Amino acid sequence: MTEATLELGKEYPPQEEEALIEKVLTISKFSMEQQHRSPMMRDQHPKSHGCVQGELIVEENIPETMKVGVFKESKTYPIWIRFSNGGSDRDPKTGDFVPDTVGDIRGMAIKLIDVEGEMVLPDSEHQVEQDFVLMNNPTFFIRGIQGYIDFFPVVKAIREGKITLKSSEPPQVPAELQSKFQAVAYAFPILQKIKAKVTTSPLEIPYWSATPYKLGNQAIKFSVVPHATSEKFNPETAADKSNYLREAMTKHLASKDAYFDFKIQLQTDAVKMPVEDPTVEWNEQESPYVKVATIRIPSQDFNTEGRKRFDEKQSFSPWHTLPEHQPLGGVNRARKRIYGELAKFRNEINKK
Repeated sequence: MTEATLELGKEYPPQEEEALIEKVLTISKFSMEQQHRSPMMRDQHPKSHGCVQGELIVEENIPETMKVGVFKESKTYPIWIRFSNGGSDRDPKTGDFVPDTVGDIRGMAIKLIDVEGEMVLPDSEHQVEQDFVLMNNPTFFIRGIQGYIDFFPVVKAIREGKITLKSSEPPQVPAELQSKFQAVAYAFPILQKIKAKVTTSPLEIPYWSATPYKLGNQAIKFSVVPHATSEKFNPETAADKSNYLREAMTKHLASKDAYFDFKIQLQTDAVKMPVEDPTVEWNEQESPYVKVATIRIPSQDFNTEGRKRFDEKQSFSPWHTLPEHQPLGGVNRARKRIYGELAKFRNEINKK
């Protein structure tokens, strides 16, 4: 497939993709089983900073081309939002998560409730839910499902000290791991950039879809941008620096609401804005983000035991969606099976 034949909004899945997805599922389930913890945690984004209630208010005056799906008319949806850390690493002695002071992928998962229409997946449990999944970077760090296959052994080798990565020195990689490392070498500068970002509070940073989605017949990416606050949380003042992101949210929502703008970016060039490579950032000069909705998170106490249990039972997936917002690209096609099956696997284990 040459660049000249790429079409706007179209996917180009490789023939071997289903076999690769099956392999990733097997590896992920094995990894979750090695936790030896109860309850079993999520494989991805296991550490929550808080699960909060809110509302998504669709704007009245948005471009006609964007009045699709949940944005087709001015409406207010009740929502749940889960803020999280992406990493699953823990202290081998205590079992505690890596402290929030260590750079990490920060996640924001949004679930709209009372959504009308048939969903892409025939899952009765999520038939009225539309999920939007975001992270704190405009691009993803892996190009496709093969990237995950290559990435797993490299990360394992890094954890075991067989591969050494230092920002000031060339990577130290043994000969037997060179081919695997070179296959995903592009991912580490992206991850280093993400982990170098300063996060004062989950309520004070922007998030992006990173991967593309449909908006009717168009391909888009979306972003959520916080409203400026008069006073930012200072992590140095936190009572518990290991968990200061939850503390920052707690302090903010104890006294005031939080607001974000929900924005959409249209794909306008199939080559410069590829669907199948989410490591490529879509140029905002060529296609600016357009606000379509406001997110309001009212002041609340989300630190109750009931809310925490509710949080752990929740399942967020970009495939909990109307067809008008269907995920696009290899990373998202992998998520279709992986997110659903791992959530089911975790919940079944936790019921035992």
